Amino acid sequence: MQAGTGGIHPKPATTGAASCAKEFLVGFVADVAGLDSRADAAAWQGVREALRRHPCAHADFTVPTRPSEYLHLLQAYADRRVDLVVAASFLLTDAVVDAARTNPATHFLLVDPIAAPVGSSNLAVLTFRDDQAAYLAGALAGMVTKTGLIAGIYGPGGAPDQRDRSGFEHGALYVRPAVRVMGAYQPAADGLPYANPGWGAAQARAFVHQGADVIFGTGGTTGQGALRGAAQAGSICIGGDAEPSTDPRASGCLLASSMKFVDRGVALIVVDAAAGHWVGGLRQVGLAEGAVELGSLQPEVLPGQLEQLRTIAGLLAAGKLTTGA
Repeated sequence: MQAGTGGIHPKPATTGAASCAKEFLVGFVADVAGLDSRADAAAWQGVREALRRHPCAHADFTVPTRPSEYLHLLQAYADRRVDLVVAASFLLTDAVVDAARTNPATHFLLVDPIAAPVGSSNLAVLTFRDDQAAYLAGALAGMVTKTGLIAGIYGPGGAPDQRDRSGFEHGALYVRPAVRVMGAYQPAADGLPYANPGWGAAQARAFVHQGADVIFGTGGTTGQGALRGAAQAGSICIGGDAEPSTDPRASGCLLASSMKFVDRGVALIVVDAAAGHWVGGLRQVGLAEGAVELGSLQPEVLPGQLEQLRTIAGLLAAGKLTTGA
C-alpha cells in the first residue's frame, strides 16, 4: 500500500482544537493509478475543496498497489470509524458495495461508476448527467452544420455511450428537426474499449466522406482519435470527454467540448455529509449543480448561437427539456 499526500488539516474558524465539537473524518481510496488518474485526482480535489469549508475536517487517501487491496483498504477506513469513505473510481464498484453491506454504520461514496449499482442507505452513488452536456453539443452541431448531416462517435455501446448518443441526437433535432444524424459505437470485439484512437479517426473520416461536416467524438482515446480524424478530413469537431482535448492534431477543428466536473460533484456530497445531511442511494448531478457544461467554446460560435445554448441549458437544468436518455 502506497500512501498519498496525507491528510488535510484546515485551520479552525476559531482558535484552538477545543473549538471543534466534533471532527469530520474522510478516508479516500483511489484505484491503482492513484492521482495519475485524471478522474481520481479530480475526486480528491473535490474532497479538498469541500473540507476547506469545514473547520474541523481531516482527510487521508491511500493508493493500492493491486486491485485485490480495494476491499481491504475500504474496510480499514471503516474500522477506523471515519465518517465518510470515498471510493474514487468505478474500478472499486464491487469492493465498495461489499464494504457498505458489511459496515452499515459507515457512510460510503462511490464516484462515477460506469454502471450504477443499487444504492443503499449508507452508500451514495454519484453519477453525472453527461447526456445534458451531450445534448448541448448536439444543439451546437445542429446550429453550425452547413450540409445538414452530422455524426457522433462513441465508446463500445455501454450505458454511458448510449446516454451520450441519445443526448447528442436529441439536442441536434431540437434546434434543427430536419438534421440528419449518423452515429457509430466502437466495436466491442476489438478488445480496446475506449482506447482505440485509430478506429475513431478512421470512422470520423468515413463520416466526413459521407457528407458530415460536424463530428462529435467521445469515449476516451477512441473519441480523441475521432477528433483527429475530423481535423484531418477538414470537418468541425466537438469533444465529448471530461476535459477539452489538448491534442494539437485536433485543435484545428475543435469548436467546443462537453465537460464533466467530478470535483464539483464530489464536493457537493462531502459538504452535505459534513453538515449532517447524508442521503444515500443514487445522486445525479448535472447542469443545475454546475457539474457538467458545454465549455471551451471558440470565437466561431456566434453571439446568437451562444444565447440560444444558454437558453437550452436553462431548460435542461429546470427539467423542461429531456435528453431521451
